[in-house]
Amino acid sequence: KSSKRFSLIVAPFSLVYHLLKQKPQVIHSHTDLPDFVLSVSLRILSLLHIKGPKIVRTIHNTQLWPTHKKLGKYTESAFSNDIVVGVSDACLEAYKNLRLKNHLPVSSHQYIIHNSCAIPEKRDHPFKIDREKINIAFCGRFEHQKGIDILIARIKEINIWPGNNFLFHIIGIGTYFHEVLRLSESNDNVLIYNTVPNIADKLYAFDFLIMPSRFEGLVLTSIEASLWKIPIIAAIAPGLNETLPPDWPLQFHLENKDELFSVLNKVKNNEYDLEALKNQAFSFVSENFSHKKMIDDYSKLYMEIYE
Repeated sequence: KSSKRFSLIVAPFSLVYHLLKQKPQVIHSHTDLPDFVLSVSLRILSLLHIKGPKIVRTIHNTQLWPTHKKLGKYTESAFSNDIVVGVSDACLEAYKNLRLKNHLPVSSHQYIIHNSCAIPEKRDHPFKIDREKINIAFCGRFEHQKGIDILIARIKEINIWPGNNFLFHIIGIGTYFHEVLRLSESNDNVLIYNTVPNIADKLYAFDFLIMPSRFEGLVLTSIEASLWKIPIIAAIAPGLNETLPPDWPLQFHLENKDELFSVLNKVKNNEYDLEALKNQAFSFVSENFSHKKMIDDYSKLYMEIYE
């Protein structure tokens, strides 16, 4: 922690040095700590009566400065009517809310440019797949944001159902690790795996992906699964719902267990046209989250800056 704090003190001066030396026309900042460093650098330039470059900021999350509200206000107050890009509608809305909460004007230059996603490549996987069962994977950090606590509770209830043939593969690490471990130890249809490298290239192994997130910026795992034509059972959450086609039938409200149970019952009873859903999701992400589209959108944005 001490080294991190020291680097945050030194970084603005280092950035000022490079700005003065290289004289870029535009500086592009991503996420909260780079924004903080940039905000301090802009204040230093102002004290030196030096005009800074044009600023582009990309907002990647829907929860901004949740534990450091004063630092967030200090950071935001250095920016004024810069170009702001949200990776999702929900991220841009979070930016607006943060500015308004701190009584700061909202930039008039706002854009939505979705993150792109590389097409995954098929690699060998370590998962214990049982083709006699419905293999459902959770892949992510074991944290409150990802809704793993809700999933644990729901699996316990689902496992009481008669004729239950679900096999849950839970992949990751985090605060709720011991709760997940206990769930796995007491339920033979719950398998736990540590973080798996290059997981995007291995999602093809599963029948479904389940994502009970409370919020996201723009979650790539959902997009990667759709590129493999793996249907996603997803909570209706900011930043997650934007990665799925409109009116996606496998969505549920996180706190409404009956909605999730209804989806899983329909899965169990083969009531969905899965081929149609797979193709629908694949077409949606291929059109909206390609590298070419993101590059074209940013190129257009930079061209507007230079005009």
